[in-house]
This record gives sequence, structure tokens and C-alpha cells, in this order.
Amino acid sequence: MKTQSIRMCALIVLMIQTFALAQKTEVTVRKGKVVAEMASQSVEVGAGRKAILSDERGLSTTVDDPMVDDLMKIHKWVEAEKQAQREQIDETSIQIIRVDSETRFTLAYYLEVPNTKSEPRSAFWVNGVSLLDEPRFYDLQGRLLSFHLDKTSANRANYLIRFSEPVAPGEKFRYLCVSKLDGSLWQHGPLWHLQAGWGATNCLNYFRFILPESAIFVDSNRPVAVTDTVEGNVAVTIRNFTGLVGDGLFHIAFLWPDRDGTTLADLPPKYRGLPDSEQEDIVREGQLGMARILAGEVIDDQSTPLTTVGTLCSAVVRRDKQRVIDLMANSFLKGIAALQYDQFIHEQGTKMVEAFGLLSTPTWPEAPANGYEHPVHLTRKGSLLHDATIMTVYRDGKWYWGGLNYAGPATGSTVHKKEAPADDRSVTLSKEPAGLEVATYTDPVPGQFLRDWLFLGLVQIPWEGEGYFPDEKAANAFFDAKALDVMRFAPKVTILENDFEWTHLHSEYGVVDLTKVYDDWFVIAYAWAQIEMSEETDAVLGIGCDDRLSVWLNGALVRPNIKGGPVGVDKDRVPVTFKKGKNQLVLKIMNYGGPWGFACRLLDE
Repeated sequence: MKTQSIRMCALIVLMIQTFALAQKTEVTVRKGKVVAEMASQSVEVGAGRKAILSDERGLSTTVDDPMVDDLMKIHKWVEAEKQAQREQIDETSIQIIRVDSETRFTLAYYLEVPNTKSEPRSAFWVNGVSLLDEPRFYDLQGRLLSFHLDKTSANRANYLIRFSEPVAPGEKFRYLCVSKLDGSLWQHGPLWHLQAGWGATNCLNYFRFILPESAIFVDSNRPVAVTDTVEGNVAVTIRNFTGLVGDGLFHIAFLWPDRDGTTLADLPPKYRGLPDSEQEDIVREGQLGMARILAGEVIDDQSTPLTTVGTLCSAVVRRDKQRVIDLMANSFLKGIAALQYDQFIHEQGTKMVEAFGLLSTPTWPEAPANGYEHPVHLTRKGSLLHDATIMTVYRDGKWYWGGLNYAGPATGSTVHKKEAPADDRSVTLSKEPAGLEVATYTDPVPGQFLRDWLFLGLVQIPWEGEGYFPDEKAANAFFDAKALDVMRFAPKVTILENDFEWTHLHSEYGVVDLTKVYDDWFVIAYAWAQIEMSEETDAVLGIGCDDRLSVWLNGALVRPNIKGGPVGVDKDRVPVTFKKGKNQLVLKIMNYGGPWGFACRLLDE
């Protein structure tokens, strides 16, 4: 009976790291609790925990999860590399992704985030990440951390993670997370593909992919640090340093015999020494040209897409900023090139050129029309995966750089993605009039979205000109005109001789998608919230909108005419001062057409 209780309550693993610590260790059950004991120490081991004996801490408990164990082992690699100081490592990320099915993964990751405040903090927000399924957050001692979830959309969320001990200014929050996660694989020919990434600048990244049962690893876009197995499944660990570019995309490919019946005989010919004969000469020519460029040879030729790519690489290696800018296809790209050159191309351009190689390109026409775009596909050295595409643009007898896009599923791929559930009730409006009590917040927590509002509308933008809809100039003029007393709340309002009453708007997500309740074009609406503060408070409003929005606080216009496309969380930051007591926050939103909405929350910085 005692043995059965132990098995039911917890799995106990004792790891003795040195003989000097070897003592008699007993496992007992007391009042239904599992306890590991030594002569001088005992610890209670809860479900999902294990006991560990170490020379630093003696007998202790931690998480019983092999993915967490792997995180901690790789973390030691990271710490050793940081101690060596061979790179300017500002951030580190360790992620382990186990493929459970075509659309379902188990994710375990380690992340560190600096406390940028001037005072110690015991909690911080992780913003704009994928919505996790029943996540568990831990500190580096394996202690479970509490958190608050704030959904921004059906598949994105912010998490407020709370630590048991405060983190000093300049120091870093360090934590682990384990969760299920919806995602997608794609299949192109016999190969299955998975992409993931972490694009922070100067970040040391480790990604570990645990492939499904029977899977055969084929290729990755970056050098593999180590391959091993986890419970019989192939595991591939890849390292990269993102540098100033923030280049953190990972891409792997594998065969999956149990899923589709493929075998090694189905391996694509290019992996068996049989590349596409039409592309072989082009690829060889490109590789030789790149070698000459890196050896110092000057290339300056815009007669073909390939020579134009070579010319750009030559200018980057030679640090010829003006030539880089001149090769851009338009003024917009010239501006971006000038900015990015100063930010990172000057210092890391040669490394970027060294990292990529030519993969393929279609045949281009001999006499293309002006504006014709032609792709040049790239891979990374040591890989045959399509990793990026350079678009070249023809104009007046020369080819120019038209942009760089990282590769996703190729044409003809089958993308396996979990269908999102119907979400028509994510925003609701009450049928009956409502008062300020439904949209009142008392000392709101910074970082949490305001989801409950009083809503008034829709106000149709008047128009007597040609066409069915007003033009943008007339719409903007009406939007700028005062039509509502934003200082004092009134249950009933008259605008353009039409009577309106406030109703209660509630959004399940931080981004209020007004298209869920109204899909009208060229309309205006108002949203009102009351903020009660126990003392005068300086704060920042994080605002996002689609299409236009203005903000009033206590009757004062604090930010006019915020313009947006799709709602970007915190895209606009508005400094405000809340007085002690009740404060009236009013938003005016306009929709030109198509989707529209807004997001608003208090920030502490």
C-alpha cells in the first residue's frame, strides 16, 4: 500500500552528484504526502515534482519534466558562453519544441528580461506572444510562479508573471515556461517543414526540436549543434547569435514515415547529389562570384538579376554606403537602406553576405517591361532549404534591389493548421442603456487592457457630394469637429438631430474588434470609461486604432488624430496625469471602411 501511494502521489528521482554527499535517503508517506528525508534534512515532494541531492543546496525539489531538465542543461552552456565574452550578448533565449501532431506542439522555453525600472520589481509583462494552453511558469529553482493572462486577440496574449523575490534595477527576470501550443507544419513534396524564431538583437538563441516518432531529420537552415534522442525520438539542437540584425529564424525539414508512408527512398534528389540540372550552372556561377567578392574583387554590373545581387554584396563588403543606396529600386527602399546601413550593415554586412548562398532563380526574360520583378532564392551555407528571396526590379535597362523576404511555405505546399473557432461573440453590446458603473476602473493595474466601455454610435458621416461615400477630406473634417460634451457624462446625447444612448460594450480580448458588432463604413463612434484613482498618478496610455482615434481626459484633448492601419497594441503612447478621484476617459473612433477597432491600457512606462 505504501509503494502504491508513492506512485500515485509523485515520481521521486534522487540525483547524487558527489560521493561526499552520499547519505542514507528515505522516501516515506506521511498523511498522504510524499517526503524525502536525510539525517539532517527533509523535503515534501508534491505531484509533478522530484527530489534532487546536490552539493550546492543539499536535498531540494524541482520540476519533474525532461524538457525542463534539457532547458537547464542548455542554460549552463549559455552561461559558459556569456562568461567567455566573445559576443555582446544582451539577451538569451532557449526554446524546446516537441512536435505532437501536425497542429499541436509542446513548448518549453527559458527567457530572461531586464528590469528597466529604477526600483526593484517582482512582476513584469510578457507582451504580444502566442496564446499558450495551460502554461506553467517556473523560476530557476523550479518554483511555480503565478501569472495573469490578458488576451489581446483569439490567438495572442500578454502575461503578467509574478516572482517570489524582487528583481533589482538592471538585473534580469529569469524564468521557464512549459505549455501546449497550437501551431502549424507544412508539407512540400515528401518533406515536412517547421519554422520558429526569436528575433531580438544581440540575442544568443538555442532551439531544440524534438521530432515525432519515426521522423527522419533531413536539413536545417543553420548548423546543428547536436543531435540525440528523447524517448526514442530524434532531437535536433541548433544555436545562433542574432547580432544587430536580429536574425533569429530557424527552419528544419524531416521525413515522417508513420504519417505519410515515406522512406529514405523518397529523399529529394538534391540531397542525394542530384541537383536540378537547369539550376546547377547558375548556382555554381553564383557561388564562385560570391567567393570572389569575399576575396576582395569588385563587382559592379546591373545587367541581370544575379549580377545585381552580386553588385550589392560587393558594395556591402566594401562598405560603400552610397553604392548600396543607389542600387535600391525606389526612394522608400533608399531611405530604409540608409537607416539600416548605419544601424548594422556597416558593421555586420560581411557576415550577412557570408551567411547566405544562392539556391535558385527562374529564367528571366530578355526584354522585360519596366517594373518587372524577378526573384532570386537564397539558402544558408551548408543547407539546401529555401530561406529567403531577393526581389530584383527591372527599370530602363538595369536591375535594382526590390526587397528581401524570408521564405515561408512554397507554392504547392500543404499547410496543416488548426482551424480557429468561430469568434463572433468576442465583442458584445448590451441591448439596454447602461451607466458609468459598467465601465468604471479603480486603480487599474498597469498593463491590463480596458475591456469594458460605454459605447455610443454609430454616427454616420454626412455627405452630399458625388459618389456613395464621402471623400477622406470631408470625413476628416467631420471627425475633427466637436459633437459631444466629453467633460460631463450624459445618459442621452443628440448628434446631428439624432438621439443616442450609451450601451455597455465588452470585449473578451484587449483589442476591441468593432467589426464584430458593426461593419458600417464612414462612421464615428465614442467609447467612455471612468478611472478612479486613490491618488494623483502620472501614467502612459497605450493606444492602438484602426482607422483614426482621438483621446480626451477630463475634457482635455490629450492626443488628437491617431492614425492606424490594423490595430497595433501600444502603437501610440500618450502621457497623462490622472487626478485623485474620478477621471473621465473618452475615445472617438472613425472607420473609413473595412475592419476597425481600438485597444487601450495603462502602462507604467
